[in-house]
Amino acid sequence: MTQIIIIIIIIAILIALSIGLFGMLRGGKTGSNKMFKSLVIRVVLSLSLFIIVMFSAYMDWIEPNIIIMDAFSFQ
Repeated sequence: MTQIIIIIIIIAILIALSIGLFGMLRGGKTGSNKMFKSLVIRVVLSLSLFIIVMFSAYMDWIEPNIIIMDAFSFQ
């Protein structure tokens, strides 16, 4: 379930990024407002994504991929 939420938030960040791009291409006051709102949405979504990932790792709902390399494995 956590992975689905993370994927949805990443997709929402990409959508907000594309809305900001169209606002930048449009220009003017309406474009500036779209870019500002898009930036606020991206920052909030990115912070929430970071908090969800950290909390999920703390609760052991997700596990990082850790590869421990031995220093003598190359000999």
